[in-house]
Amino acid sequence: MENMYNLTTKKFHLEQSFLSVYLVFVLLLTIYQDFPLANMIGEIGRTPIVLLFPVFVFCEIALLAKHKKITNGSKLQSYIFFFILYLSFVSLLYIFIQYMHGVYGFGSEGLLGKAVKVIIYFVLILLYIRHMQLIFTKISSYRAICACFIAIVSVLMGIMIIEMMSMPHALPFLHSGDDPYWRVRLLTSESSTTGSIVVVYTAIMIYLTRYLGSFARKLVVLYGAGFFIFYLLETGSKGFMVVILLTLVVTMFKFLDFRKKRNFFLLLGMLLLLYLFIANFSAVVLGSFNNDIENYTSSYTRMGTILIAVFTVLHHPLGVGTGAYLVYFNTYMADSVSFMSNFYYKLFGVSQINVSELMKYSDSTKNLGVKSGFFQWVMFGGLFSLLFFFLIAKNLIIKARVSLILFLALVFILFSLLLVSLEIKYEIWLLFAFISLFLGKKEIGPIQKGEVTS
Repeated sequence: MENMYNLTTKKFHLEQSFLSVYLVFVLLLTIYQDFPLANMIGEIGRTPIVLLFPVFVFCEIALLAKHKKITNGSKLQSYIFFFILYLSFVSLLYIFIQYMHGVYGFGSEGLLGKAVKVIIYFVLILLYIRHMQLIFTKISSYRAICACFIAIVSVLMGIMIIEMMSMPHALPFLHSGDDPYWRVRLLTSESSTTGSIVVVYTAIMIYLTRYLGSFARKLVVLYGAGFFIFYLLETGSKGFMVVILLTLVVTMFKFLDFRKKRNFFLLLGMLLLLYLFIANFSAVVLGSFNNDIENYTSSYTRMGTILIAVFTVLHHPLGVGTGAYLVYFNTYMADSVSFMSNFYYKLFGVSQINVSELMKYSDSTKNLGVKSGFFQWVMFGGLFSLLFFFLIAKNLIIKARVSLILFLALVFILFSLLLVSLEIKYEIWLLFAFISLFLGKKEIGPIQKGEVTS
């Protein structure tokens, strides 16, 4: 009997060790968003998460065979599933409309083929969320999960230090291109996409310190805060700075109820951070924006693509799907350029704007899309997309309000949706999956026996 117990215990520990190592592996793949595979199969290969697709499917088949039904569901998963169904329907509808007009493709891209490729992104996101929640439920110790996030934050810290020491040729073999790059971008393609990774991993790590001892908790919190401040001081992303500012402002309103002394001190802390931020970074950010307006195409391209999405939805409230959007993107480009020209002339006195980068989209499908994840998905699904984002935000905010650090991270990410693409930003879906599982009313069921999770 004792030998049987020892064998069972040994097997359990081996299983837990494997799961912890596997979690670190998946978390590492999640932060890698400039994978050279993109040069071979396109944008979907920019993250190695795509290579886990067979693993995701195998786990789903195994769970289905074991339980004879879909298990571990949540509202987050349901919202994404029905969103996929809606996008599939509206995509086929608008492709059919284009076919009726004799339009079967745009440039070298077939409309139906494009629709299917984009839908695969959404299916991968759903499978990723389910897979991460499955891993979290299988690991028996919160301390082990915390250790996994500490390991990844340490990896991010190491990569950042190496980048700063070897710019502008930092780790070129890990990126899809070897052009010089002068900002901190970690394992992503550009600096504007790294902030969400730092925020999500640091926030989850700090949240999980509640399951550590007092000394270890303080040590890890200091480590996380130090890493975040280090990144804040070194990043060259003005988008990150603006989102941090908005996050601080919104969070202050959360603590305007002074009936709790804790809220009063938290508000004072937020005001101090806001002051320090404005005093130290406002001049840099404003100077960068002015430089963009006068010299660069990036601001015009981002605003122009967002306007294209807005004009598309105004004419097609249901959205235009994931295939036919190629056609409508080009259709409303002239309206976008005209609106921007009038806007910049009236507001800044700029008589001629540089839209050369935007106009390249008129004869190419390369990187064709809105430079905002939120507006790109609104272009896909119209008013249904707005409902989708509202339901997800409402559900997660209700859950996250019990934790200050995760509430801050969630607000930051929700603002970031306006600036970054969502298809390969798996750290965003990692945060959503984590909050959905660990906080608030449990939708999936008990996570671990005998442990408190909120």
